[in-house]
This record gives sequence, C-alpha cells and structure tokens, in this order.
Amino acid sequence: MDVPVPNYFKITRPDLSRVVQRQRVFGILDGKVGKSVVWVSSPAGSGKTTLVSSYLDSRKLPCIWYQCDEGDSDLATFFYYMGLAAKKAAPRYKQSLPLLTREYLAGIPTFTRRYFEKLYHRLATRYPPHITPNGFFIVLDNYQDVPAGSPFHDMIANGFDGVPEGVRIVVVSRSDPPTALARLQANGKINVLEYSEIRFTFKESRELVRGRIPQMDDQSIKEIHENTEGWAAGIVLVLERARFDKTETLLDTDAAYGRVFDYFAGEIFEKTEKGVQEFLLKTAFLPSLSVPLAERLTGEGLAESILSKLNRQNYFTEKLSGGRGYRYHPLFRDYLMSRAKTFYRPEKLAKLRKKAAQMLEESGQIEGAARLYLDAGEGQHLARMVIGHAREFLHQGRNKTVAEWIAGIPSETAAGNPWFLYWEGMCFFPFDIPRTREALELAFSLFRDGDDAAGQYLSWAGIVDTYAFELDDWKHLDDCITVFNNLRSAYPSFPSSEVDLIASSRMLICLTLRKTDQPQKVDELLKLIPVLLQKNPSVDIQIDTVFCMSIYYLWKGEYQKNEILLERAETEILNQSPAPFAAIRIKLMKGIHYWVTAQYENALRILSEGLGLADKSGVHVFDSLLWSFSAAAEMASGDMVLAEKSLQNQRTASLSMSKALDIFFYHINSAWHAMLTGNASLAAEHMETISTKVANMGTPYYRALWHIGMAQVTFLQGRTRDAKKHVQAVRRIGLGMKSYVMEWYGLLIDAYLLLQGGKEKEGLVSLRRGLLLGREHGYVHLEFYQPSVMQFLYARALAEGIEPEYVKGLIGKLGLTPPLHLPFATSASFIECWPYPIKIYTLGRFEIVKDGKPLEFTGKVQKKPLEMLKAVIAYGGSNIPVERLAQALWPDADGDLAHKSLEMTMSRLRRLLGGDNFVKYGAGQVSLDPLYCWVDSMVLERVFEKIRKSPADQVVQLCEKAAGLHKGPFLPADTNLPWAVHRHELLKNNLLRAISISGRHYEQTGQWEQAVEFYQQGLDTDHLAEEFYQRLMKCYGKLGRKADVVKTYNRCCSLLRDDLSIDPSAETQAIYSSILQGL
Repeated sequence: MDVPVPNYFKITRPDLSRVVQRQRVFGILDGKVGKSVVWVSSPAGSGKTTLVSSYLDSRKLPCIWYQCDEGDSDLATFFYYMGLAAKKAAPRYKQSLPLLTREYLAGIPTFTRRYFEKLYHRLATRYPPHITPNGFFIVLDNYQDVPAGSPFHDMIANGFDGVPEGVRIVVVSRSDPPTALARLQANGKINVLEYSEIRFTFKESRELVRGRIPQMDDQSIKEIHENTEGWAAGIVLVLERARFDKTETLLDTDAAYGRVFDYFAGEIFEKTEKGVQEFLLKTAFLPSLSVPLAERLTGEGLAESILSKLNRQNYFTEKLSGGRGYRYHPLFRDYLMSRAKTFYRPEKLAKLRKKAAQMLEESGQIEGAARLYLDAGEGQHLARMVIGHAREFLHQGRNKTVAEWIAGIPSETAAGNPWFLYWEGMCFFPFDIPRTREALELAFSLFRDGDDAAGQYLSWAGIVDTYAFELDDWKHLDDCITVFNNLRSAYPSFPSSEVDLIASSRMLICLTLRKTDQPQKVDELLKLIPVLLQKNPSVDIQIDTVFCMSIYYLWKGEYQKNEILLERAETEILNQSPAPFAAIRIKLMKGIHYWVTAQYENALRILSEGLGLADKSGVHVFDSLLWSFSAAAEMASGDMVLAEKSLQNQRTASLSMSKALDIFFYHINSAWHAMLTGNASLAAEHMETISTKVANMGTPYYRALWHIGMAQVTFLQGRTRDAKKHVQAVRRIGLGMKSYVMEWYGLLIDAYLLLQGGKEKEGLVSLRRGLLLGREHGYVHLEFYQPSVMQFLYARALAEGIEPEYVKGLIGKLGLTPPLHLPFATSASFIECWPYPIKIYTLGRFEIVKDGKPLEFTGKVQKKPLEMLKAVIAYGGSNIPVERLAQALWPDADGDLAHKSLEMTMSRLRRLLGGDNFVKYGAGQVSLDPLYCWVDSMVLERVFEKIRKSPADQVVQLCEKAAGLHKGPFLPADTNLPWAVHRHELLKNNLLRAISISGRHYEQTGQWEQAVEFYQQGLDTDHLAEEFYQRLMKCYGKLGRKADVVKTYNRCCSLLRDDLSIDPSAETQAIYSSILQGL
C-alpha cells in the first residue's frame, strides 16, 4: 500500500484563464479589505471563487487558498492542512505549526488563538508591508460545505478575532456568516460582499459572452443578461446551449439556482458526445482530477484534452495552480454525481465508486478514498484503510476522522479483525477510556488466539496507557505486569525494536507506579529504553521515560540522579523546541525536583513558566499539578496568602480534569494548609476524604504520603496512639519501597512524637538515625513540613550535638527562625550554634558574624552605625526609646538634628547588616529582632532572668550555662562610654552571683575540682572579690593542696594592697589560718 500523502488539493488555488476582469467589483473589494474579514456571500454559480482568485491575481496578492469541506468538522483536519499551507507560504520556519493532538483538547479556544497568532505572525513576517503593502490573504473557499452544527464555526470565530495588520481573510460561501461570527460582525470586523454587488452588470455580461461568442450582438447579450439577472452560471449555461443548437435559450430564474442549473446542464449534457459523457460521470467521483488518475479510472486516453477544453470554455472546470490537475465546480460535480445515479445501475455505480476509491488509495489520497468507500458501503475496504492508516491520522490528532471511518464499518467485519479493534480502541483514547479498554482487551484476546506477538504487546501497552492516564486505580497494573511477564515467557524476542520500545516503556510505567521495590528490573529498563530510542526516535516515549525515571528517583530519594536526568532531558528535548506538552511536562518535573530539595524560589519560577506555557498553548493537562506544587512551595516558604490563591486555582483545575491524582493532591495541600493555620479538624476532614482514593490508587508512595499527613494531623488532635500507628505504616511502606527518603520522613516524625511524649532516649535514637540518613543523601524537605516541628527537632539536635553542620545547613535552607517558645533546655536562643543570619559578640570582644563569617569593613570604618548598635545592645536590645538613644549618641545636638542623625545612622546600620529585618524601628522605639540576631550578652541576660525565676533544683544548671556563655567583660574596648558602664557592671554582678551559686553547689556535693574551676572564673571576672579567695582556699584545703592555699592567700593580699591599699578581712585571715592548721 502506498504511503499516504496529504490532500494538497485542499490547499491548492484555482488557476484561472480567460476570465472577465471585473474591475468594478475589484474596486468594491479594495474598499472592503480594510476590515479583517471579507465575507463573499452569494448563490451557487455566481462566480465567487473566480472573482476572488482573479482579484488576487490582478492585485498580485500572495495567499493561502483553503478548500473547506465536510471533513473540516474534525478540527484537527483543518489545523493539519492549514499547517501544510503555512509551511508552503513561509518555508523558512523549520518548526511546523502544532497539530491538534489530545493534550490540547482541554483548551481548544486557547490552542486556536495561539495557532492563529503563530500563523499570522509567520505570514506577516514573511510578507512585510514594504514587500506586500496590501497584506497577505487567507481564503476559505466553499465555507458552506462545513456542517452547520460543527465546532468549526466557533473555532473560526476565535481565530478571526485577532487578525493583525498585514493579514486579510476572505471567506467564500453560499450563505451568510454563521451565528458564531455574529459578535465579530456586530463589532465591524467583517465586511460582507453581497450578491447584489457580485452579480454581473450588463457590461460584464457582454465581456463574458464575447469571450465565448465574439460575434453576438448587444441586443442578444442584453436579453441573456436580463433573463439570467447577471447570474454567472446561467450566462454560461445559455451560451453553452446556444453553442449546440445556435438558438437563444431563456432561463426560468424564478426557480432555485440549483434546480435551474441541473435542468440546463442536463440539456447540454445530452448533446455532449457519449464518450465525454461517460468521462464526466466517472470522474465526478474524484474530488480533484489529476490527468493520470482520470485516464486510469475512465480508460480514456484523452483526459487532458477533455479537461483542458472544459477549462478553456469556462465550463465549470477549474484548473488548479502548480499543475496539480483540475476540479469541477461544486454545482457541476453535484449534477454529474446525481446524473450518475440514474445513468448507472446500482451495482455498476458501486463498482465505479469502489474503483475510484481504490485508485485514490493507491495514489495515497487516503481521505478521498475513505469517503468513497463510506459512500459505497465498502466496510471491508474501509477496515483495511483504518488498519493501514489510522496511526498516521491519530498522530495528526484526527481521531474524529478515524472514528467516522470506523462508524461506517459493519460490526461483523470489525469483530473478527483484532487489528481493527486495536485501532478502534486507540481512536477513542483518551476521550472514552472504558470504550478504549474494552476494545483493546478484546483485541488482545483475539491476538492471543491468533498467536500474534506484535498485536498482543501493542494492545497490552494500550491497556496500560488507559490505567496510567486515568490516574486512578493503578492496582490493575499488577495484572498488567503479570500479563507482560507471561508474554515475555511466550515470546522471548520482540517482533521489532519499535514494539520492544513501546512495550518496555509501558512496563517501566507499571514498575514505577507499583513496584519500586524491584530496583533491578527498573534499572534494566532504564538502561534499555535509551538504546531503543536511538533506533526508533520518539519524543513522546522519551518524555514518558524521563517522567517515569524522575518519579522513580524522587520516590526513592535519589535526588542527585534526578537532577542529572532533568538537566540532560532539558538539553536534549527542550533545545529541540518540542511541542508544549513535552515542555510543560519537563517544567513540572523540574518544579517538583526543586520543591523536594527545598529550592522553593526556583520551584515557583519553573512552575510559573509551566503555567505560562499552558496558558499560551492551551495545553491544560498538567494545570492542577502545576498549581499544586506552586501552592506547596508557597506554603513551605511561608507565603500563606499566595498559597491560598494557588490552592483555589488548583481546586478549579482539579475539578475540570476530574482525575483521582489531581483530587488527591488538592486534599493533601488543603490538609497541609489547614495544619499550618491551626485547624487540625479541617485537616483531618481533607485527609479522610481521600482515604478511599489512596487505597484505590494503589501506589505505595501516595499511601505513605497519606500516612505522613495523618500522623501529624492525629497528633495535633491529641490522638497520639493513632499518630504512632501512621508512623509505623510510613516506615513499613518505606522499607517495602526501599525508599531512603520515605525512611527519613518516618524517622523524623517518629523522633518528634517520641520526644514530645517524653521518651527522650528512643526519640534521640530516631532523630540521630534520621539526620544521619538525611546527611548521607542530602535531604532537606519534609512532606507536610511544619516549621514548628522542624524548629523543635533541629534545636534539639543542636543541643545534643547531633549532625550539627548538616542541621545548620537545613536551618539555613529552610529559613527557620529560632524557637523562642520552647523550654529553656532546648531553646535555640540559648544555643550559640543556631545559625542566626547575624551573631554579635560583646563579651570579651566586639565582633559581628554574618552568615557564619566575620563582618569585615573595607574603607572607612562605620564608626557611628557600630556605636549605635553597641548602644542598642547596652540598653537591653529591646524597645529602646528613640529619645534615649539619640541623647546617648548625640548629647550636644538639638532635638531635630539628633533625630535626623539617628534616622540616617539607622539606615546605614541596616545596610551594614544587610537588611531591615535585623533592626526594628518604629513607634518611637528601636529593637534588635531576636529571630534574626543573636547577641551573647542579651542571651546571658535572659539566663540571669531565668535564674531569678527558676526553682532551686534548676538554678545550678542555669548558673553553669551562664558561666559558660561569659567570655569576658562587656564591650572591653568601650568602657569609657557612659552607657556601656552600667551594662558592664550589671552583667558582671549577675555573673558573680551565678558563679557563687554553682561553686557552692559543687562544694556541697564534694566535687571540689569543679568548684575550683568556677571560683577561678569568678576571680578572672573580679580579681578583688574576696569571697572567691575564701571559697577557693577551702576547696584547695579539702583537696590537700597546701601550696595552692598559700598561693591563693598571698595573691589576695597582694591585689588588695596594690589596688585598694587594704589587708584581707579578718574572715579571710581566719579561714587561711584554720586551713593551714588542718593540713
């Protein structure tokens, strides 16, 4: 069977000869083409097509000529052929205009707008005003042949709505513009050329007549003109009849034009030679006539002579441009086909149709052949057409056309042919999934009975597609896996590499969705499929494979492999300017990758690009998922306002698609949003809504994800026992999947529940294991991420020294602030290693550390801003009145000047620190934000405050922490500043008290060495504190260290005499003597 070729007759313009140059109407058209669309409306045979074609010729206007017919009811047919015409008109564009394939069906209006925008742009660019000042024309001829109820009219209205300057549309039709174009007409975008303007004037009639019969006098021409009322076809018929009987003939134009035409054409036909009559009747079945085809059909060797003569005589036979052949005028062809029905017996007529169809099929004119087979009731031949050519037509998106072929085939013919059933099933995918699956399952059964390996593999692959596309009940894929394994046993070798590729790619889908616990099999396919793609390149299968691989890596937690995969896919696929479906899919996968790796800004950017492509192209298949992960990224980054809007868009998109997976993710996100906003009962309601869907979907990862959410929801509701059961389910599924990331999720949630429940030992074990696993694999993001949970776990990890560097990195990537609300023992406010953006050291030194690195000053030192920072800290760091600060820093300036100086210095300080969020300034007060700034002396202040409020059994531990935080005096280089002195003394006195409490505690418990350490620190803080000399001597005495007792006493005496000119107190001397006597 010949390779199908496009029906170029649909986009071939008539090549006219010896036509009347109707300058009058050309002038009218010149005035009307100023509007976007000109609608040429008049009865059949009035010369519309000839008029428009000759106008374009006379004005030397470039055009696309599109022949409308009933086949355009399948919109994909229109877009296919218009794309071919555009390629011919603007050949420099390597990428063809898109086909209306299944991914666009959810957004046909958008697809139409974008298609026409691209079409118009190409034409306007190819033919700019300086080359074609009157623009480029698109002609739709015989528009009336498109059925009235077809969506074609809405599509055309959509496409005509944005016609730019430089492009003009001309529609040729027997009828007025349909109601779908009423708005355009009302808005003045359509100019109608009516029959009253088109009908021939006497002058034009005379030119037409004398072009055929030069000797006819004006009176006779006038009678013909008046009798025909300027109807072009009527004038031609009168002249043709006169050519036979040399008499004038009157027309009854009160009757319908079609009936008049048939009557007079019949009279003329009867006077034509018999051989020519048969030639005309037989060739009428061909929609367009090539000379070789006409000769083969009729057996007439003079086809060129006959057709050429008809064309020269303007007898309703158009010559097509480019030497493509001829075409009968629709009126004439209708007449000939009607005449053939009475001229031939039914059986002869059927044979004639069949023969014409076979010749069209052999020459590759598949659509024309199919129509003739349909008309002839040749179901068997039509079935062969479906089997032979359905793949190509479905690839073009022309499912409706194939469905019409299928509808014309008797059921008994269809039932016995598995290949026909296969293509029937594929024809209705994805519009009618149950019907598709039923046909494919029956085809598979028949293929199996016939021992047809290729048929079995392909129908099996189609069945897999039906389950995968539904995004619903994936448990059936287990049966598909079993069937595939049986096929591999029965047919160890695939029938072809193409079948191997299709089947293997579908098996990868099955294993990804159902068997992530079989990594060896998955890895085998991941290695095989790229090799097969080199032999049989297929962007669709390549994208499917990348999608499966990405999902597999994400679910397994192999993020580095996924990153490499997507980078390669972006290079190999996106750089080839793929169809929007493929580009959006890659954007979705990259967005998900960025999301799970906590790169939320990148995720939002990529997902937004995907949504933009969807809006631009009309491919809305992935809208729900794109909005889903956008909402998730916004929630994870804390933007709840934007997240709520994205959730609303996700809901709208998920309802329009009605896919189980879309609905699942909508409720998952809604539950998460409810948890973050403190509504645990609403979160539980969303999670319970999808419990059945989760079970039906049958994918382990989604079941585990549901349990992760339920564990956190039930815990928030106080249902701790249920929460633990859900955690156990997560860990069980994770082990079954062999998924490290799922194990990580489970361990962290388990640690949180245990620690919150007071089970310290078990909780820390889970936390340690989880963070070790996370560090090894680089995990950051947690499903149903709650900042409070992560703050608690990471603060506890830092307090316990568990994976501190990894934990700091997690805190930074997630943008976590310290959990100030937590009890002191685990509060990160008291832990120096929490990775604050800004850390300020004031004890023993002054240093600013930004993002882990000391802040270095280049050029002139920022003296005044640093002085302001020190003053803020010295005054307590919180709610400091502006007046107090201004007075301290600018004591000699008047109020206004001091205030202006403060504002300027504040601005400089914020720039120095890197943002406004570090220093809060408003309502007449200044504060350092404790969520972003860690200050050692302020932390020490809070410890002292805690000591004053805590019970006795907790005081010692707090005192030890205070002693550990103190690294030296407050702002040692600024003791001359009056506002620094008070803070220095206050901190010192509080520290000495804490040291005393700690030392006495260790004395009471007999831990003399520890007590010595504290008392020595006390003396380092205040070398004149006589109490610490006394306590230190007692400790040395208990340790039997006489020399240290003497050394301590002598040091006390020396320092008191040198600094204060006094001797030690009597108590000190007595303690010294008593200890020496005891030793």
